[in-house]
This record gives sequence, structure tokens and C-alpha cells, in this order.
Amino acid sequence: MMMSMNEKKILFTFGCPNRGLTVERLRHAAALAVDPAAKKAFFSLAVRLYEDATDEQYRSFYYNMRLDMERMPHHKYVPDNQPVPVDMSIRDYRKSVKQRIREQQMRSRRAMK
Repeated sequence: MMMSMNEKKILFTFGCPNRGLTVERLRHAAALAVDPAAKKAFFSLAVRLYEDATDEQYRSFYYNMRLDMERMPHHKYVPDNQPVPVDMSIRDYRKSVKQRIREQQMRSRRAMK
């Protein structure tokens, strides 16, 4: 069974080893989705899993897909106790924002004259 990366992400999020429950969960997600593209993706994956796969094929595909997705690095790991570098303090950031607002106000006043 071949799947695109988006379909694998959907299956990673909503899937479980039981094919019937996965199809039902995807249909519920499609019903609740607001975005038409997401709704179509959920429903088409549910239909595809219902028609194309048997339970044993799906279960082995699901476990292999989970192993592949968990092994793939999505972001650089940073431990919780490691400090995060910040370019400027909150006070300096606030000053710079206020300065930018003042400059924009001065430009708009000049444009009105």
C-alpha cells in the first residue's frame, strides 16, 4: 500500500492497529473538519483503507509506518533543562516596538500634511 506523506501523517495521528476503528475515526474527523481540503483528505483515506486493505495487511503496514515515522527526525531535540537563547530582553523588545510605532505615526502624519 503506497501513501503520500500527508496520508501517513493523518494515519499516524488518527490511526490504530484496528482497521475498522481507524476508518470510523477518520470518518468522524472528516465530519468535524472545517477545512474542505482536510475533510476530503480524511474521507478519501477512510474510503481507501476500507476498500483496499485487509486487516492483516493494514496491521503490518500500520506498524511499519509507525516505525518509519518515529525514526524520522522532525526537529532538533533540545532538553528541557537547556536554556533557550534570546536575542534581546522583553524590556528592549518593548522599547523597539514602541519606537517603531512612533516612527509609523510620524510617517503617517507627514503624509497627511
